[in-house]
Amino acid sequence: MVKNQAEEIRAYLLDKIPLHPKNIVAKASNAFACSRTTVHRHLNRLLRDGKIIKSGITRQVQYFLKSDKNKEIHVSLKNPVEEHKVWQENFQKDFETLPKNVFDICAYGFQEMLNNAIDHSEGTEVDIVTEWTSDTIEIAIADNGIGIFKKIKNALNLEDERESALHLSKGKFTTDIENHTGEGIFFTSRAFDDFFIYSRGMVYKRINRDPDWFLERDENSKILGTGLIMTISLMSERKIQEVFSEYSEQDSEGIPKFDKTHIVVELSKLGDERYVSRSQARRIVLGLEKFKYVVLDFEKISTVGQGFVDEVFRVFQSKQPKIKIDYINANDDVKFMIERSLPSEY
Repeated sequence: MVKNQAEEIRAYLLDKIPLHPKNIVAKASNAFACSRTTVHRHLNRLLRDGKIIKSGITRQVQYFLKSDKNKEIHVSLKNPVEEHKVWQENFQKDFETLPKNVFDICAYGFQEMLNNAIDHSEGTEVDIVTEWTSDTIEIAIADNGIGIFKKIKNALNLEDERESALHLSKGKFTTDIENHTGEGIFFTSRAFDDFFIYSRGMVYKRINRDPDWFLERDENSKILGTGLIMTISLMSERKIQEVFSEYSEQDSEGIPKFDKTHIVVELSKLGDERYVSRSQARRIVLGLEKFKYVVLDFEKISTVGQGFVDEVFRVFQSKQPKIKIDYINANDDVKFMIERSLPSEY
């Protein structure tokens, strides 16, 4: 009898959650003359089984069926498409149940990345998938265009598509400077917990929980255009305004300007290269004249050569004296090479 009642309670919850997402605990408690603790126990069982989703905390808690939240939308790009309308018509209502800070990040990232596909991919269609779990929301956007790494390679006349990830990570890079600032991927990749770009057998990953960056080969990837996967915890405390502020300074009129960038030096590595050549340094400094403050991150770099350091800290710096270049996560060997190569007045 107890087992049958437990099954009845869970069946009731699955049936009534769409109608009473905010007060399902009270409804079930009254319907079965049981305690709220008992109802919570069955809700937790459904959460563990992946059948429902919980959003919010304390009095803002709401429950939803996983099947109602997960969506797959196909968008044709053969006719004009507006990213905000795709968001509003298909996804906004689902995401409004999230805490405001998480909603803001998802709304920003979704529309920025869909706009990139619309304006830059040269594709004819986009597939959008949202997948909810009890802990996270994942947004996937894939187009059938030229591929983001190939597009950047062609625009900058690069020898290797792998170098595209480095320039993409700097921010302020765009292949359409008249209509775009190049900030979308920079901020979106830092706002979500995980941010992956797949294209033509390569995957660019940013993991913000650690944080860490990767550029890897993915021979199993079938995406010839560009595929994006963005994941964030339903309980994330990150705020999109704080992400903007970290890389912005106010101008003379008090308007925030995107003037700071953070560069992972390891992304300049192609294959088995070591960080000793001026050509590798030039990959780093390309486009940095757009910023006022540059932070070079030497995480995972064991050593650098004199030519590399000279090109960054003397040659480029002498050409751009108003730009402040700083470095972090340098081991003793890297610090030694940087400091011995700096001009005396640096």
